[in-house]
Amino acid sequence: MKKLFMAVFAAVLCLGMCGCSSAGTISTYTMVLDEMPRNLDPQVATSPEELLVITNTFDGLFEYVGGKVTKNVCQDYSVSSDGLTYTFTLRSDSSFYVNKNEQIPVTAADFVFAINRILDPKTKSPYYSDFANIASAAAQDDTTLIIRLKEADNNFLSKLCMPCAVPCNQQFFEETQGAYGLTVKTTLSNGPFTVNYLADDGSYATLIRTYASAEGIDRIRISHSDGQTPQADLYAADSISGYFADSSASGIECSNALFGMYFNPQSEALKNRNIRGALAYYCYGMENSGANLAAVTQNYSLFPSAVTLGDNCLNDLMTFERPSYMSARDPKDLLAQGLAELGTVKTDSLKVLVPNDVKYSVVVENINQLWQKNLGVFCSIEFLPSSDIEKRVAKGDFDIAFYSHTLLKNDPLEVLKPYSTVSEEISAHIDALDGKYLSNAEIVTEVEYAHREIIEMVYAVPMCTDHYVYVHKNFFSGIDVNPFGNIVNLKYAKVK
Repeated sequence: MKKLFMAVFAAVLCLGMCGCSSAGTISTYTMVLDEMPRNLDPQVATSPEELLVITNTFDGLFEYVGGKVTKNVCQDYSVSSDGLTYTFTLRSDSSFYVNKNEQIPVTAADFVFAINRILDPKTKSPYYSDFANIASAAAQDDTTLIIRLKEADNNFLSKLCMPCAVPCNQQFFEETQGAYGLTVKTTLSNGPFTVNYLADDGSYATLIRTYASAEGIDRIRISHSDGQTPQADLYAADSISGYFADSSASGIECSNALFGMYFNPQSEALKNRNIRGALAYYCYGMENSGANLAAVTQNYSLFPSAVTLGDNCLNDLMTFERPSYMSARDPKDLLAQGLAELGTVKTDSLKVLVPNDVKYSVVVENINQLWQKNLGVFCSIEFLPSSDIEKRVAKGDFDIAFYSHTLLKNDPLEVLKPYSTVSEEISAHIDALDGKYLSNAEIVTEVEYAHREIIEMVYAVPMCTDHYVYVHKNFFSGIDVNPFGNIVNLKYAKVK
């Protein structure tokens, strides 16, 4: 019997030839990405580009649709009275796609194997901590999956929406001999699309619908951005079918990003809290930034509105205290006090990273002028794409950074964890949240304390919600955007 992955490879070649010969009759949705997907192993992949492909080619028990947890392969489920045992009944029509004549039914064992991979230290899955509360996963039969937790977790179903929680066929995985998800022939998916082609040079990829649909799109083509042509220009020229734009356009609204200022407390010139507070005075909530406040949505939280706890927006459950530096009579006095504490009379020139791809760059330039005029602080500004700024921040190669941070999952720890090393008090509250399963009220309490300390100690300064929309051609409908990672879900997209 041929190995399973070799059968898939043959099917892919066939699909590729069919796609070329019928290019004029099939409907295609075209996208351009800044980076191309390299790893399509759901239990390991992390980049937004990889998760976009996985979302469209795999079906999990649940998924986000319209920002809500929605059943997918799960047909029904029940939870024990103590909240520890989840029993899922699977749909019987979900299958891994080999070719148009052969599909392999998805069973409960495939979800068990996927979960065990995440929990296996050898996998080195970045999602281990999200699923470490699972005590056991077992297949009662092909369509019944039982998952037992160590402690009750009110947000467990949200975690099952993550792209990593999709099924993995053990036989296929073992036959790939360590190359699972790295090539077309070593990728086996159960979603409405399958990966048909990945260019060797990473320039483009093609996904093909695995079953005939009278209304659904037939193909998704993903190309690598040249880094120079704005996506708005490509869209206007009909070269792409959709793109993310600022909120002045009309489209699917996405508000899962916060634009803010971030300090490097290891910077010699910014070790002092009062110096940071003097600079933050012109940024907090954009109150003293000189910006047109009617044109922005001020935000006093580091959490975007998409972050929820249960059915509620996390920000609505929290109380916010105004940081003490905003009550200073004059931020110049704060600066003088901070410089005196450092035994100096002025700050060195600060390295400030500013995004070149968002509308707030003008606001930051105005803030910089206020720093110079009112505080006598001079900065060296470097304009970079937001993605590059996040990389520089991760390396600590900056003094101050302005950028929009988009979350990849519905978890406040993603915002808080970078500050776990800056103070023992913040670390204690983060530790209380990490790996421990608390009631919603207890979670809010710990989050509030950590959040308040981060802002009061001026490690980060919330400024405004970064509203943007996903614009797409009006002859497509049924497109959804997962707020976590800005993943465009085309599973239910139709051609009008």
